[in-house]
Amino acid sequence: MTKFMKKHKSIFSAALADAMPIILAYFPIAMTFGVVATANAMPPWLTIFISICVYAGGAQFMMIPLIISGVTPLSVIITVMLVNLRHFLYGTTLGPRFSLWPEWKKWIASFGLTDEVFAVTSSKDHVEPITPSYQFLFVFSCYASWVAGTIVGVLVDRAVPTSLSGILSYALPALFIALLFIGKRTMPYLVAAAFGALCALAATWLHMGSMGIIAGTLIGATVGAVINQLWISSIHRVNHT
Repeated sequence: MTKFMKKHKSIFSAALADAMPIILAYFPIAMTFGVVATANAMPPWLTIFISICVYAGGAQFMMIPLIISGVTPLSVIITVMLVNLRHFLYGTTLGPRFSLWPEWKKWIASFGLTDEVFAVTSSKDHVEPITPSYQFLFVFSCYASWVAGTIVGVLVDRAVPTSLSGILSYALPALFIALLFIGKRTMPYLVAAAFGALCALAATWLHMGSMGIIAGTLIGATVGAVINQLWISSIHRVNHT
């Protein structure tokens, strides 16, 4: 096996290994979306089209009552954009990691930037650069799982009980918890996650919508950064005593 082939095999293995937890979680959630959408009289073609073009997880479930109630397409688009405002923050956070990429590759990678993809990508070691080959395989294997799950959900609509659809909907928060505990698990990391979660919950109770996620991310990241600096300083003091 040549050096070139070994390198690409390594990238392939790393991308699929990182994507596998998301792939396994996305499929039942997308399947639930397909079942719920078609059960609410949404045309199968439109259900699959939304997953292919929108690829927005929770926002897609929110689109179902809007579409079937006859809300104008412009209103649906604006609502989805407001719900997904946090992706602007994701892009600015990951931007420096992709600064050496050609612009067209950045646009392609940004399409697959979901909450879970951001969680995994942002936790990557900053020493090693993220290559387009890795990122494309990572994000689009997750995307393929979402689209495939939607198609299966549309096809088995009548065969899936409503109670099972409700159970499958818990796969998304379960995935976030799993991603949290397979991360760095240092004190600053866990404190940042806790503060972010508490702020997001408080914002939800105050009916702040997507802004709650943005506020939770900013506050959690700030608290984590401050604690991380204090943590590093304390380690340096101990090492020099």
